[in-house]
Amino acid sequence: MVRAVLFDLFETLITESGTRPAGVSSLAPELGCEREAFRRQWNALRPAVTVGHVSLLQALSDIAARLGTGAEGATVQRMCADRTRAKAEPFGQIEHEVLIMIDQLRNRDLRLGIISNCFAEDVAAWPQCSLAPLFDCTVFSFEVGLAKPDPEIYIGATRRLRVNVSDTWFIGDGRDDELVGAERAGLRAFRALWFLRRWPQPSEERSSAANVATVQDVVSLVERAIEPADRV
Repeated sequence: MVRAVLFDLFETLITESGTRPAGVSSLAPELGCEREAFRRQWNALRPAVTVGHVSLLQALSDIAARLGTGAEGATVQRMCADRTRAKAEPFGQIEHEVLIMIDQLRNRDLRLGIISNCFAEDVAAWPQCSLAPLFDCTVFSFEVGLAKPDPEIYIGATRRLRVNVSDTWFIGDGRDDELVGAERAGLRAFRALWFLRRWPQPSEERSSAANVATVQDVVSLVERAIEPADRV
């Protein structure tokens, strides 16, 4: 039985395949840092930014200070603002098929939620997104202090939706071992392929999750799962 579906956000409901915003590591020259030195510092701080213990602004400022670049606060603020703008663009380009899928799932009386590993800057545009009012909960890592694949982030989402983990599916592209984490939490996991195919090197997958080729396949899977109950 399925009563709820939790989705990953990036490359599952929205895609950056068209905009391809630069990663944080590419900011090294602008911050006045040697690339490899910056990368080491950023890799150490990134987990704390993801769970909201440190802001992106503070992380970049700390790296600049540690590496002695002398970057001014205004420079770091502008870099954060640039990321916010770059990350906002895909939120205004939701593909029609995705909207149809969500509408069909809602018509089946399923509870719907989102779990995303992200910084505050990454989802600043979410409230204005056409998807936002269609979901019953959003669990952003920087807000809850947890990140995928920690099973607790999935369990927390099911509590918000007021459903059992055994009645909940998770659908995502597979980054951050999110499908493995969902399975460990007791959810049924599926790997979304529809946006992954637009990237030259899709992420590797270590879970036993079944692949789902199209958004319409999600609807078909749900219909097959709930049809027996409809006949009772």
